[in-house]
Amino acid sequence: MNAFTIGLLAGLAAVLVVAGIVKFRTRNRPMSVAAKAEYLSKRRARMLPALAVIFLSQQATFFSQMSGGEHVSAEKAKISAWLVLSVVMLFALATKGFWLEPKEVRDLVDDENTRANRNEAMRWGFLFAMGTAIGIYILTMFDTVTGREATHIIMSFGIAAAILRWGVLERRAHRSA
Repeated sequence: MNAFTIGLLAGLAAVLVVAGIVKFRTRNRPMSVAAKAEYLSKRRARMLPALAVIFLSQQATFFSQMSGGEHVSAEKAKISAWLVLSVVMLFALATKGFWLEPKEVRDLVDDENTRANRNEAMRWGFLFAMGTAIGIYILTMFDTVTGREATHIIMSFGIAAAILRWGVLERRAHRSA
């Protein structure tokens, strides 16, 4: 088994462990569907900005430690873990999220205001990704950037901007409610 596969499996295992821990922590709380949806919505509003900052700080660490030559096994594992985390964050952004919750709860969490906030966040993510692509295009006039590095940078900034914007909008909505 190569390093890429190991990194991919490690990322998937980390996602499953976190989902299991979250499910285990809330298993004995008797809540109505509406109360659970409100609880999850507030938790998401608190979690998203922190998640975006953590995601970007991991990318800064990744790029500061990259070697100039061929990727070693540890770097392939990091790339694989980043890819898994990026896909999970994109799915969370593009869907109602809370995949392990009942459909009634997911439907209540995904109200009209949340959909509007998520759409605004996706718009910001797209604009940040395009701005980053323009910045990389200008950078390539002065320095060499590989396609993998460019993709990594564009996706990282686009996803982080969208997640951060969604979190800020959700927090603002909960404060004014």
